[in-house]
Amino acid sequence: MVQILGGLITYLLMAIYCHEEFNEKVSIKRIRQLRTKILNELFNGQANSEPIRDNNFKDPITSLKKTKN
Repeated sequence: MVQILGGLITYLLMAIYCHEEFNEKVSIKRIRQLRTKILNELFNGQANSEPIRDNNFKDPITSLKKTKN
């Protein structure tokens, strides 16, 4: 039940964000952009880390692993 409510709350927050920022419905494109933005802000202050680039919406986790090597 907790997972269902968590998913519903997440979707509703994304719906509000997409409507207010872009005046459109929730899409995977916007979710990936938000994920990339959050990861960039998270690792912005770390030394020797480059911002995660969103080239054709590749997985930023994979990009992050490449920058750590």
